[in-house]
Amino acid sequence: MKKLSLSAKWIWTKDNITPDSRVIFRKKFNISDIPDKCNAYISVDTKYWLYVNSKQVVFEGGLFRESKNGCGYADVADISSYLRQGENVISLFCWFYGNGGRNNTNSTRAGMIFECPEIGIYSDSDFKCKKHPAYYKTSGQQPSFLYGGHNTGFDARLDIGDFTALDFDDSDFENATEYENQMWGELYERPIPLHKISGKRILDEVRYENGKYTASLPYASQVTPGFKVIAQGGEVISIHTDRYAVKGGPGDDIHTYYGHRTEYTCKPGLNEFESLFYIYGEKLVFEVSSPVTFTEFSYRESGYNCDIVGGFACDCDIINKAVKKAMRTLYVCMRDNFMDCPDRERGQWIGDVSVQLPQVGYVLDGNALLLAKKCINDFINLRKGDALVGNVPGENFCELPSQSLNAISELGMISYYYRYTADKETLKLCFEPCVNYLKLWNMGKDGLVTPRQGNWRWMDHLYNVDEDVCENAWYYSALKFMRFVAKELSDNRFDEFIGSRINSIENNFNKKYWKGDRYASLDFVDDRANALAVLCGLCPKENYPYIHNILITVFNCTVYMENYVLSALCEMGYYEDARKRMTSRYYNLAVNENTTLWEDFYILGTKNHAWSGAPITIMYRYFMGISTTDGFETATIKPEKTIFKNMECTVNAKGGLIHIKVDNVNGKVSVINGSETKVNVIY
Repeated sequence: MKKLSLSAKWIWTKDNITPDSRVIFRKKFNISDIPDKCNAYISVDTKYWLYVNSKQVVFEGGLFRESKNGCGYADVADISSYLRQGENVISLFCWFYGNGGRNNTNSTRAGMIFECPEIGIYSDSDFKCKKHPAYYKTSGQQPSFLYGGHNTGFDARLDIGDFTALDFDDSDFENATEYENQMWGELYERPIPLHKISGKRILDEVRYENGKYTASLPYASQVTPGFKVIAQGGEVISIHTDRYAVKGGPGDDIHTYYGHRTEYTCKPGLNEFESLFYIYGEKLVFEVSSPVTFTEFSYRESGYNCDIVGGFACDCDIINKAVKKAMRTLYVCMRDNFMDCPDRERGQWIGDVSVQLPQVGYVLDGNALLLAKKCINDFINLRKGDALVGNVPGENFCELPSQSLNAISELGMISYYYRYTADKETLKLCFEPCVNYLKLWNMGKDGLVTPRQGNWRWMDHLYNVDEDVCENAWYYSALKFMRFVAKELSDNRFDEFIGSRINSIENNFNKKYWKGDRYASLDFVDDRANALAVLCGLCPKENYPYIHNILITVFNCTVYMENYVLSALCEMGYYEDARKRMTSRYYNLAVNENTTLWEDFYILGTKNHAWSGAPITIMYRYFMGISTTDGFETATIKPEKTIFKNMECTVNAKGGLIHIKVDNVNGKVSVINGSETKVNVIY
């Protein structure tokens, strides 16, 4: 990460401790020459919107803290194209959360810093500021503690007009108060692109019933809603999505978690409003307290700045639908960070990311790997002592040892990131902290690791989870990946520790857990545990027929671990059974009306969840047979011949796309390579 050293001052109004503060900043200035490049550096606790001469430059800037413990990020935006000779004005609308959640921490103080050296603008007490008087705290249901932020209340009768305009009267604004940097820490340059936002889109089909106007979006999206309405004044319009109230996941379905909503109080006459704050769903709902006349419903889509460039089709409609939904699921679970779901938690659960990351390199453009790198930096830099935790950045972090082991294993997010990027600097960052994490486990007299509780000894939801077998398998795979990393980096410091533990588990795993027809530590059969024994390499090939029988008859796992069960079937060569299991288990998820994949195989929890995207990995990696180990300098394509008559896909590669078409009827593979990747086809 690039560390910044800014000369500007942190500023805010005289009150910088009140949560849910929405403050306007303005700075007028004159320039005679417009520079070719004019980088502005901006950091805000928590979010901001930047305008230059009434034109929006940044939509929802500011990354959630933290970059390192106690530190933050600064955005960089080139404002040269927005400047003009003579008088100019820079305006910022800033929102201080003053609370924390799954993906953000609370510094306890509001603050903004702005610096643009090319034109000599540095935030200080000469900036004008004012708390926006139209925003108010809503009554009624508030967002879940899992979210950061607050509901938005806006009273149009108290609006102050276009504060971004040069001729706006800011005579009643106060001079900003300068604050010493006692809590914001060092700043690092934003490592991911600024968010993208679409133009305004009109909603043509809106259904009215019992005081509610409901409009369907074309697909699940992160959106900012808008409308035009004629009112008497005082009417209240509440805006939310169909995902506003969401049940907890498997085992937590008795609880309901509420998201954000916007509450708008009308002024007399024509009201035109666009929210700045995104909500997520597949439908927008506008509820009115008393009759008004809507003349327009609209929205803008926003999100992480990358595109879905992959595509897949075969002669199985269920799989086609599942893969398409998996792509939409993957994309909407990205913004400031990867998240498990945008409609309940928005937490960067590290096990979910390990399911997401194999998909990223196949179907998203290169910008997505920048978010992957940020995630890995979060995971390593925000560890708690030697414990690698999930949900960072965030106040509600939690160590689930199995998820952290997954992340540092051969199957996890760091391994796949390295395959797709060959980024050795990130590998160096991870190596020692990962080894130190593995040292937190003790070895028992039986030569295997003893259970580690962490904050939550969780392997998967629901039933018959063989935790001991799973934990040893995850741990062994993590050791093997560290052995690989040591070789890649020519770093032999931990060879003895890694080697001795690998040998100990190899010598004792089958001795203790193999029961003649299954791996088990207790008296039940677990599809997850037996799949992991295959994937980590502890299961010898002569045991494959027994494991095969388990994986086609036992269906205990949730969607999260289904990824690994399907992968194990493919690794053993049982492709047809992997196809049958996937089409059976994903059937309900594929055929329902949602454009994303559910959290579970039944309608539990969210209707969109990051860990559900296995169909992308299975189809691209195993059925299309696409693999790389060197950042797509080279790639191998080895399609499976016997499952489908036809398959085709588009995959992101180095500098472009590769389109692959497989005709198994005529025994042909055609490749249109628009990338710099050297492709080797094996058929």
